[in-house]
Amino acid sequence: MANGSKINKGNEMLTIKLSPVRADREPLEATWNAPILTVNQEPFDLTELPDGATATHAILGEVSRTGDDYSVKLTLPHGANAPYETRFPQDVTVAQDGPVAIPPYGQEEVIDELD
Repeated sequence: MANGSKINKGNEMLTIKLSPVRADREPLEATWNAPILTVNQEPFDLTELPDGATATHAILGEVSRTGDDYSVKLTLPHGANAPYETRFPQDVTVAQDGPVAIPPYGQEEVIDELD
């Protein structure tokens, strides 16, 4: 598979809801190795949440589990020049182990050169 991803061992599915926040801090990074979600290098075992439960977590936000389907709400910090897809992100559905596609923190300003 591309990027060294592999289909996860079971049928685990993860939905990440992103909540954008303007912040001067490190960009969000996430990796899914079902059922472990690693956020900015801190691993979280989502199987610790009982089936059918919903809980609030300091980093993962509202976390829910239905069978092998998990949902979390992560804060998405972004810079002053964040593109539209970062300021108004779509939910991210993850079905394969590997890095999670997160919208970019910001974009470089393009300065037109005067001739």
